[in-house]
Amino acid sequence: MSGVELVGAAAPGDVDRYRAVQAPLAAYDELLAGAPGAASGLAAAIDAMGRGGLVSARQEVRRLVDDDGIQYGFPATDDDPQTRRPWHLDPLPLVIAAQEWAGLERAIQQRAHLLGLILDDFYSDRLLLRRGVIPAEVVLGHPGFIRQADGIRGTRLTIGAHDLGRDAAGSWRVLADRTSAPSGAGYAMANRRIVSQVMAQLHRETDLVRLRGFFHTMRAAIMDAAPGRAESPRAVLLSPGAYSETAYDQSFLASLLGFPLVESDDLALRDGQVWMRSGGRLARVDAIIRRVDSDFCDPLELRADSQLGLPGLIEATRRGTVSVLNPFGAGVLENAGLAPYLARACHELLGEDLLLENAPTWWCGDADARTYVLAHLEQLIVRRLDAVDGQPPQDGWALSSTNLASLRAAIAAEPWAWVAQEPLPLSTAPVVEGDHLTPGRVVLRTFWAADETGPTVMKGGLGRIGPAPSSQRISSSAGAVAKDVWVLSGGEETRWVDRTDQLPILVGLREPSAVSPRVADNLFWIGRYVARAEGTTRLLRVVDDLTEDYASHVGTPGASTMQAMIEAAADLTRIRFDGETDPHGHVRAMLADTAFSGSVAYSVRRLVDASQNVRDSLSYDVWHVLSRLVRALARTPKSSQQLRPTLLRVIESLLAVSGIVAESMVRDESWGYLDGGIRLERGLMTAELLRSTLGVARPPVVEGQVTEAVLEVGESIITHRRRTVAGVGPAWPVHSAVALLLADTGNPRSVAFQVERLHEDFVLVGDTAMAARTRTLAEEIAAFDIVAACADGRAGLASGLQEFADALRGIDQELEQRTFARRQMQRVLPAPWTGGRKLS
Repeated sequence: MSGVELVGAAAPGDVDRYRAVQAPLAAYDELLAGAPGAASGLAAAIDAMGRGGLVSARQEVRRLVDDDGIQYGFPATDDDPQTRRPWHLDPLPLVIAAQEWAGLERAIQQRAHLLGLILDDFYSDRLLLRRGVIPAEVVLGHPGFIRQADGIRGTRLTIGAHDLGRDAAGSWRVLADRTSAPSGAGYAMANRRIVSQVMAQLHRETDLVRLRGFFHTMRAAIMDAAPGRAESPRAVLLSPGAYSETAYDQSFLASLLGFPLVESDDLALRDGQVWMRSGGRLARVDAIIRRVDSDFCDPLELRADSQLGLPGLIEATRRGTVSVLNPFGAGVLENAGLAPYLARACHELLGEDLLLENAPTWWCGDADARTYVLAHLEQLIVRRLDAVDGQPPQDGWALSSTNLASLRAAIAAEPWAWVAQEPLPLSTAPVVEGDHLTPGRVVLRTFWAADETGPTVMKGGLGRIGPAPSSQRISSSAGAVAKDVWVLSGGEETRWVDRTDQLPILVGLREPSAVSPRVADNLFWIGRYVARAEGTTRLLRVVDDLTEDYASHVGTPGASTMQAMIEAAADLTRIRFDGETDPHGHVRAMLADTAFSGSVAYSVRRLVDASQNVRDSLSYDVWHVLSRLVRALARTPKSSQQLRPTLLRVIESLLAVSGIVAESMVRDESWGYLDGGIRLERGLMTAELLRSTLGVARPPVVEGQVTEAVLEVGESIITHRRRTVAGVGPAWPVHSAVALLLADTGNPRSVAFQVERLHEDFVLVGDTAMAARTRTLAEEIAAFDIVAACADGRAGLASGLQEFADALRGIDQELEQRTFARRQMQRVLPAPWTGGRKLS
C-alpha cells in the first residue's frame, strides 16, 4: 500500500466533530489554532480521508511499524512478555508553520549555545557559582555533576534535545533539557519514513523540510569533535546494549550516521587510547557518542559495579586521545534547579535576553521561592534536586492532606534539595482512535547538533501525545503516542552542513571497519538460525505431506517412511515423538511451539533477537521479511486445517531473508561471519539428516521412499532423477543421494559445498586456523568412500557422517571459545577519587 487516498468516498466533517470534542478542554490546538498555512492542508486531508480513511491509515501505520521492527522498552521476558512493545505512532503529522519555527529555531540555537558555555564554566572556573549567578548548591548537589570530569578540556556539548510544551498563551516553553545522552532522533526519522508512506499524497503536496540532511550535520559535528590529530577519525556509538529501552533508536541512529554501534565489551583501552576489538585486531577509536549514562561509563573512576562502561575511559578523555560526546557530567544541565537562573546566566554569558524560557520553576533553597512553593504546593509539580531514576516527581494536586503535610516538612528540612514547577496546560492535537479523532496533550522534543560554528537544529522533531487529555507527564515509557513533526519550509531552501568539500582529496588508507566479538557472534547466529529454521521447515513440509497421506494407513511402506522421517525430525529438533501422539499435532508443535528449543518458531524468535542486537549491520528490508515470518508462524492453523500453506509461507520468508543478506551485504568480515553461520548449520543439519535416515538399513521398498523424501528435503530430487535417467552418477538410489547431499561440491545443499563456503568465509575474516581446519575437512569428505560405507548395514556410513558432524561441532566450539569470547566480567575495586582539581 503506497498511502491512504485523500479523495474518494469520504464523509466530510471529521474536523468539525473533532472541534466539538476538543472545545471543552479550552486549550490551544495544533490543528485548529495553528497558522492557516500549517493547518489547512492537514485539515482538508482529514476530511477527505473520512472515517474509513482514518481507520485505514491507522492500520497501515501499525503494519509498517511492525514491518520495520520499531520497538520501545525492554526485551520481553517469560515473566513479562509485554515490556518491549511496538512503537505507537499516529498517522497524522504535527504541522508547524515556517514563521513560527524560525523563531523557535533561533531560541533553541541560543539555548544550545548558552548550555554549552554553562557546562564549560561548571567544569572549569565556575565563575557563575562564584558570582552568585547560580547557587552552588544547585550544581554541586545535583547527581549529574561528575566531579571526576572536573578540568577536562577539549570537548564540547555536541548534541542535545529539549522537551517543549505550550503555555496558556500558546507560546513554547521548555519542560526539560536533554543533554547527557539525548535519545529520540532515530525515532523521529523512523516516524517520517512511515508517515510519508501512509500520508503519501499529503507529503508530496506539502512544502516541508526534509530530515535527512540533519544527520549529515550531526555526523560532521561529531567528526569535528574528534581529537585534532585524527586525520580520518573513527567514531562509534556506545550503547548499553540490546536490553536498553531505546535500543531501536540507538541502532537506527548509528545506521543513519554510518558509525558502528558498540557496547563496552567491544572496546579496549591500551596506552591511554580507546580501541575497538576485532578478533585479534584493534582499531583505534577517536570519538564516542555515548548513550550510556555518565556514571556508568567508567567503573574505574565512577560506579565500580557498572558493566556498561570501559575502565579508564575518563583518563583517556583527560589525555585528549578520545572525545566522548556528550562530555561526562553533561547531565548536570538536565537539572530542573537551573531553570530559575538561566535568564541571568544568559545575560552574564551572552549579554542577551533568554528567548526560550522554562515552565515557571522555583528552587526551594531560595527563601522567597520556598515561601511561594509552600503556599501553592497543591498546584505544583515537586521533585528532589538529587532525584535518581525511579523517583518520579510528585503532583501536588494528587496528594492527600497527610502526604502534603509530609512533603511540606521534607521541604522545610532540606530546602536546597527541592524544586517545584508549574504545570503547563500544554496544547492538544488530534489522534486517530478507533474510527474518530480524539485530542491529546502535546510535548515536542527538538534536536540539535553543534560544531565549532554553532548549533544546527533539526527542522522537525519527535512529537508525543499523552494517553489521556489530562496527562501531565508525557513520555514513551508512560504510553505516549508518537507524532511525526512537519516543519513547513516557507519557500526557503534549507542548507545543511556538508563537509565533504573540505576533506583532503587523498587520505591515508586504514584498516576496514572492525567487527567485534559480540557483533561477530550475533551475525554468526543469525546465519545459523536462518539455516536451522529453513532446514527444519523443509523437513517438516515433507513430514507433513507423509502424515497427510499415510497417518491412517498403519503397516504400509508409506507409514514406515512417515515414521522414519518423523524420527529424523525428532533427532534434529530434539522434540521426541512417542508414537502415540497424533502425528499432525507433533508436526504442528515442531513448527510453532516456542516451548521447544528445536521448533521453527523458537529459532525464528532467536533469529529476531540476534538481529535486534546488530540491527545497524543489516539491511532495512530484512525487518519487513522478519515481520512477515513472525506473523506467518503466529497464524499457524488449528489441528483441523492444513499446515502446508503456513510451511510454504515460512520457507518463502526465510529464503527472502537469505536473499536480502546475500544481495545487500558487502563481502567483508560481517558477511563472512553471517554466511559462515549459514554454512556450518546447513552442513551440520544435512549430515545429521543423512545419518538418521540413510545411515540405517531398511527394506528396499521403504528405503526407496525414504531416499526420495531425504532428497526432497535437500532440494536435490530433480537432479537425482535427471541423473538416474541419463545414467550419470551412482545407480543405487542411496549412493546417489549420499553423493549428492554429502560429497557433491556443485550442489549448494551438500555438506561438501557448505564446508567449501565455510573455508572461504574463514579466509575472508582472516582466521587462518579455521581456514586450515575446514580445508582438511573438505579433503576428508572428498576422500570418503560412499560405496564401501553403505555396505554391511550402513554402519560405516553412519559412523562417517557422525565424524563429519562432530568435526563441524568442533569448529563451532572453538569459535565460541576463541573468536566469540567476550571480555570477562570486570571487577573494579572501589577507591577514593584523587584526580582532577579540588572543587570550590
